[in-house]
Amino acid sequence: MKRTIQISLLLSLAIGLQACNQPKQTDQQTTKERSDDTTHDAPMQDSVRYDLIHQTDTIPGHINDAVVSQLKEPIKALAAFYAAMGGTDCDGERCKLTTALGLGKQGSEAQQKLIARYFPNDKVAQTVLEQNCYLRPSGASSFSDFAFLRVTEHGDTIRVDYKLMNYNQSKETWISGPDVYLIKNNVFQKVKRNLWTFAERD
Repeated sequence: MKRTIQISLLLSLAIGLQACNQPKQTDQQTTKERSDDTTHDAPMQDSVRYDLIHQTDTIPGHINDAVVSQLKEPIKALAAFYAAMGGTDCDGERCKLTTALGLGKQGSEAQQKLIARYFPNDKVAQTVLEQNCYLRPSGASSFSDFAFLRVTEHGDTIRVDYKLMNYNQSKETWISGPDVYLIKNNVFQKVKRNLWTFAERD
């Protein structure tokens, strides 16, 4: 009888210890998943969102001047970089996003300085600067336009969501985000980017 009671007590104790350990294992697993989540596809909590271009029924989308004109410099530099990779109703000299950022003409000294300062070691940034941020006019035989563009800031992690139309000889193709960056010491480091991947090839 005593032996049966002892076995029962041992079983109860083992089950109790397992139950106590379960939450800790779950917490550790969740932390590991977060640290490995380089794409950051999960919704970001406590983040700041900048809707730069709203999607509309036409291409390009509508630029949110109230937001774009008030950006702090690092986000402004990021927007200037994307304004050099994709069009916003460009006419050969000006693109609407670059103008809304207060940077003047497409490829202006102000636009190029911002990109160079915040993306000093980025191959794509070097490529757009070598081309003076030039983009073909909207309506040409080959051009691009953003349907929407949104930046989300979460601490030192920056996520860029967008949909970009590339038009070439009557054919449309689309590129979508998210792209993800880390910013440290006022320098952006690419974690993941879908735009201009051809410029990163050796």
